[in-house]
Amino acid sequence: MRRIVLLVGILAAVTVAGPVSAATPTCSDVTALGIQVHGQHVVRDYVTGGALSGWPPAGQVGAAIAGNGAVIPGGPGPGFHFEHGFAPGASFCNPQSRSPGFHVP
Repeated sequence: MRRIVLLVGILAAVTVAGPVSAATPTCSDVTALGIQVHGQHVVRDYVTGGALSGWPPAGQVGAAIAGNGAVIPGGPGPGFHFEHGFAPGASFCNPQSRSPGFHVP
């Protein structure tokens, strides 16, 4: 009986939630960033320090950071976004995000 109740609950949640919509990759419509996906921004700006010439970065990252490591190890983290009034990470690009801070409309 317990399994049936659990299964019915899961099916109800999936049915009510509806399909996930992802018309464009995260942050790709923020033209000021000049990126295809949020990961490109992270790798380009925080790992290679602007040395990334395209996406995907096939073979570029190792050559860009060899012997030096990431430009900003671990990235700036949410602290950077919060300090400057932006919503953290990719939530900055999602107006429907409930993260605190500025979101791109």
